[in-house]
Amino acid sequence: MLIKIAAPLLLFCFSLTAHTSELHSQLETEAVEFVRSQINHDHSQKIQLSANQLDERVAIPECTNGYEYSLANGEVRRNTSVLVSCDEHTNWRLYIPVRKQVLLAVVVAATPIQEGTALNHSQVSLDFLPENRLRGSYFTDLEPLLGAKLRRALRKDQIITGRDICIVCKGEAVTISANAGGLNVTTQGTALSSGSIGDTIKVRNNQSQRLVTGRVKALGIVDVKL
Repeated sequence: MLIKIAAPLLLFCFSLTAHTSELHSQLETEAVEFVRSQINHDHSQKIQLSANQLDERVAIPECTNGYEYSLANGEVRRNTSVLVSCDEHTNWRLYIPVRKQVLLAVVVAATPIQEGTALNHSQVSLDFLPENRLRGSYFTDLEPLLGAKLRRALRKDQIITGRDICIVCKGEAVTISANAGGLNVTTQGTALSSGSIGDTIKVRNNQSQRLVTGRVKALGIVDVKL
């Protein structure tokens, strides 16, 4: 007799636990999607969201009209609390923590690359990496790096930084560009030091043999202020 009663009771408990687990998972998923709907971002980044797993012992009432979600802090943060409520149960509230991680598109080495190599399309690629892992200067576009030379060897998937390359390398021929009275004047020169975009380097004017200081603008181009 005891066995006959225990079996249905065990089945009922299992069914209740399974339903409860599904409801907890449902609220976690809906909390994440609600936070996602509150975020504006461009195509240069991806957003990863994850909800803290709810304790299955937390009671969640059935809500015929659907659960309502709002931002407990009024804005999306790295760690955001989502308030879940139900108009049928005015005294019931549930907070679900949702973690946000921003992934940025950065240029990485698509293959192992040797020092001194001039970069081409097959050697570089874009990868989305966590924002908090990025340090120093890095690149978000492939085009400015094409033709740049490596100052050191890189392993596959390594982030390419400004310290790893020279857009203009010491001893290379460069175009010196200067603005004089609204007119752009160019002449040929020789780089006396190496630099990436935005770096200030020394160059020699091949025509006048004068030494000037300029800022690296692009591959083989140095801007000089007159």
